Amino acid sequence: MTEQFQSLFRRAEAPFARAKFLSRIFGIFSEEVVALWASDPRSPFQGLGRPTIKTPGDRRGHTLDFTLRDRSTNLVYVAEMKCEIEYLGFTYFVLERLDQLDHHKKPAFAALLRAAKGDGSQEVYLDGKKIEVHGAILIWGAATDEGKRAVVEGKGFHTVLTVADICRDLASWNHKGFQELIEHRRQWSNELFDGLLHRSVDAAQPRVPFAN
Repeated sequence: MTEQFQSLFRRAEAPFARAKFLSRIFGIFSEEVVALWASDPRSPFQGLGRPTIKTPGDRRGHTLDFTLRDRSTNLVYVAEMKCEIEYLGFTYFVLERLDQLDHHKKPAFAALLRAAKGDGSQEVYLDGKKIEVHGAILIWGAATDEGKRAVVEGKGFHTVLTVADICRDLASWNHKGFQELIEHRRQWSNELFDGLLHRSVDAAQPRVPFAN
């Protein structure tokens, strides 16, 4: 699925503007895709909501994308998604090396990395209640097996999930919610583009200036 997923955005014969446009469109609802996957009982992880991590010395907590419970062990992990597709010429689209994480400098990602190490110094809250977590999970756009292994070994993540694999699962499951999500976005986009190409009846009428 990794190569198929990449081909949706990156094509040698296509203009670069295409990749940029499609990447931004997908980015609008990509978190919803992961949430649908984590809500399905066939998924190995259950989504519990957005966690807030409080690290000693920080005045404010950092809210991450997901809290995921491993259905096989009941252990809970904080998770963050980084699905950077066309950014810097697809430099970070496929996770292949550990150093691809180095450009993430924001405090929230630092808190995620600290949670992955599990030093016990952080507090994690879900819906205002303190919870116990057992590490962190990274969600990337796509990844090689070597890239996943390097990140797990180098940063201590429980695992690395990919949006490519998540989309593959949802498609293979014929997930109704996923199908509806895609169809709605397709319909809305078509309505916008069709409307831009064809003047409506109202638009064809002469404009009347506002009275002062």
